Amino acid sequence: MNDAAKTTVLQLFPYGLYAVTVKHGGEEHGMTANWVVQTSFEPPMVAVAVENTSRTIELIRDARHFTINLFLQGQRELAAKLGRSSASAPQKLRGIKTKPAPVSGAPILADALGWVECRVVATLPSGDHTLVLGQVLEAGVEHDAAQPLTLQEAGLKYSG
Repeated sequence: MNDAAKTTVLQLFPYGLYAVTVKHGGEEHGMTANWVVQTSFEPPMVAVAVENTSRTIELIRDARHFTINLFLQGQRELAAKLGRSSASAPQKLRGIKTKPAPVSGAPILADALGWVECRVVATLPSGDHTLVLGQVLEAGVEHDAAQPLTLQEAGLKYSG
């Protein structure tokens, strides 16, 4: 395989930036993700890829629920904060205004563009990540006229 071409092409894919949040056993956690996709209209479902070494995947498996929050344009610093490793930043949601999701109580970013609350339907090993398939249980829009933050706008790179 031409590794340079592969990396170049994958970095050209347009990606959004999202905060995946979860609550289990009194612990709230969040991470930045960019591999998120809607997978079904009926029932509404989404999938997110989560690194196998992250604290988030353990909590999602245990909680069986999670939320996906869309960052607003201009929230690069927040995306970067939640993108840090849990080893170096174990309490990443500290200081970030959240509210509980209606069904699971998972944290919703109060300043997000919008969010979906999901119940885990399945997980699938995917190399160094795990795909988490979630059925959307509830959704909310926090800022009607705003635009989402993209990986390109944030100046971040996450592809192989």
